[in-house]
Amino acid sequence: MKVNWVKELYGKGRGWHVGDMVKFKGTYYIGFCEGEGHNSRDSQIGLLSSTNLEDWDFQFAITQDMVGGIYVSEPQMLIVGERLYIYAITADLDAETEMGTASWPVMCWSTDGRNWSPPKRFWAMDQDFWHPIEHKGRYWVTADNAGHVPTGIHAKVDLLTSDDGERWSWVSEILHGSTKPAIYDVAHDEYFRTSGPSESALCFLENDSLLAITRAKGHTAALSLAAPPYEVWEHRRTEESRCYGADIAKVGKHYLVTGRSFDNEGQRATTNRFSEAGGQLGVFLYGNNEIELQLMLPGGGDTGYAAILPENDNDALIAYYSSAKYGGDPGSSVFLASVSIE
Repeated sequence: MKVNWVKELYGKGRGWHVGDMVKFKGTYYIGFCEGEGHNSRDSQIGLLSSTNLEDWDFQFAITQDMVGGIYVSEPQMLIVGERLYIYAITADLDAETEMGTASWPVMCWSTDGRNWSPPKRFWAMDQDFWHPIEHKGRYWVTADNAGHVPTGIHAKVDLLTSDDGERWSWVSEILHGSTKPAIYDVAHDEYFRTSGPSESALCFLENDSLLAITRAKGHTAALSLAAPPYEVWEHRRTEESRCYGADIAKVGKHYLVTGRSFDNEGQRATTNRFSEAGGQLGVFLYGNNEIELQLMLPGGGDTGYAAILPENDNDALIAYYSSAKYGGDPGSSVFLASVSIE
């Protein structure tokens, strides 16, 4: 693989947590968290749009005024017919308890990418969406409760489905947190534990099986596979990376994966602190039940939460954020990279 180019799109130091990138009615859209810092109390949902990947417009899609003056973050996007949906998290960061920070998911939609419906609550409290996708006319997403419940047996990642992008139903539990080795790893014939499974990206494979890549606190990433109707999951740990904040997309015949990668990767890399390991955004290919690192995108520090948008059978766009240029000062920018699979 190779990097064709990288551009800084939002360089005011307030570009965090890229959620998704889509192409809707001929226009590219990148959703991200606009705020002073990582999970800062002034966070709102910013949206970049362009028709040519050169000239970008900015707008706020969901502001704090729209949701009662509280924190808004983690934008995810989904195209459903003539509508573009944004799903986000709202939370009162000043009301944290020993259980965590309570949150409500909200959604809004637009038919033109400019005028948005008022955000409204949906689904369930303390359920955070991650990279919704479409497959054969239905919509699928993972929902996790990380940060809203104590780690361990309360933590979980669920699979949901919908036929309209608004009303969602539960399908199965992909991964459950544990305080002791309780998850069977079919690749290594052993059990492992993760106290806090969280962001989980989905991708349908050629045989209609469903792959999930989960950020598994305390371990390298968990790879989970299920056949239709996606109720029974088989798990394994990757040898390659912790792959925090993963995304997956089919690019031609390849399955492209992104996630935060570290200098001290491997099964022994069990630290949960981001910056100590010198993280960068890794680009991987999935195959043979494993992900293999191909390259690192420029940047580092607090970085990741990338979104992949295939352009053709060999090229893809990757939107992500990085704080590297700001050194130890608060600040992060939104970047867009073009990569090719040669």
